[in-house]
Amino acid sequence: MQVLGKDKLEQAYRVVVDLDGKPVEVLVSDALLSSEYARDAKVSHSDAYEWIAANQHALTDAVRVLAAGKQPRAPRLMPWRSQRRVKTCPPKF
Repeated sequence: MQVLGKDKLEQAYRVVVDLDGKPVEVLVSDALLSSEYARDAKVSHSDAYEWIAANQHALTDAVRVLAAGKQPRAPRLMPWRSQRRVKTCPPKF
């Protein structure tokens, strides 16, 4: 998974997910990030990158289900406290 950056018009982060060797670009909404952080305000870029990295497997699974034309289950995403312990790589541009 690779984060391409923030799309201000879509109010989401552009993320590329590898599905069976094929790159698929998806949007991770600011609203999802804000709700996961239990905040009304916007989430910082560094928090967003950490959250996406910590939840990359759940996000990839959801994209795989959507690509198959099905509705994904509500994800079991890592709570904020657990994410602080996850080491992430810097974003690739």
